[in-house]
Amino acid sequence: MKSTEHHRPLFRFCTYSLFRRRSCWLLLLGAMLFVWGAPYFTPWDEQPQILQPARAQAAWMYVWMSAFTWFPFQAAILGRRLRTHGVLEFLRARGVRAGSMYAQIGAALAVWFGAVVLFAGGMCLSFCQPRLASEAQQWTLLVAQCSVLAVVAFLPLLWLGIALGTRLDEVLAFLIPVSLLFLGLFAAPWIAPLLVGSDAPLFRLAWLLSPHTHLADLTARLVFKMGPLAGSDFIDSLTCLTLQGVAITLTGRCLIRTSS
Repeated sequence: MKSTEHHRPLFRFCTYSLFRRRSCWLLLLGAMLFVWGAPYFTPWDEQPQILQPARAQAAWMYVWMSAFTWFPFQAAILGRRLRTHGVLEFLRARGVRAGSMYAQIGAALAVWFGAVVLFAGGMCLSFCQPRLASEAQQWTLLVAQCSVLAVVAFLPLLWLGIALGTRLDEVLAFLIPVSLLFLGLFAAPWIAPLLVGSDAPLFRLAWLLSPHTHLADLTARLVFKMGPLAGSDFIDSLTCLTLQGVAITLTGRCLIRTSS
């Protein structure tokens, strides 16, 4: 078999399939409508200065809402259907490795998540940019930090959902990444005082092993114009999320099933 036949077949197939689905375009259209319309539900006519921060908040709220809904659902569906329809088994028989298939399916969905993140960042830079040059530079850096951390935090969960979809029912494959995202984004900061402040090694270990996706949510800094993270703080957050992502991605790689 020619090598060109093995050249990212699943990435091209999944990308084309997602491109043809109307839900992908509705995802981007929904981002435009939500980011533009949601801020008008605030008392902006009495305080016009809150319109820009509200628009920035809406942009990143939409990123995280899509991370809780559309993307894990698509990951679970893709993993389930590609396995049950025999596509993964066929490609495995043709010499495509499971790790390569795992990466290609996730990359196809990562393109769309990247598009949503770029849209959110573009809205912040286009309609929420401060007028002063010094503030604009800090704003651009903050938006870049938001984008990088969101991608690093969420994409491993996307790959995990694909792997779970090849083994479990779509509902479970959807709920597990969503639960991890909820735990890391909302629950972890709530339980941090209990776990970190405890003298019990088990509690401290639980905090260490829990997801820390909350490090990627810089929405408050955007809304209140607190400026970007300091370089050391950003590197620490990025390192933590990268290590967490590597662990989740490798777990998914161990779980992926190609036989139908």
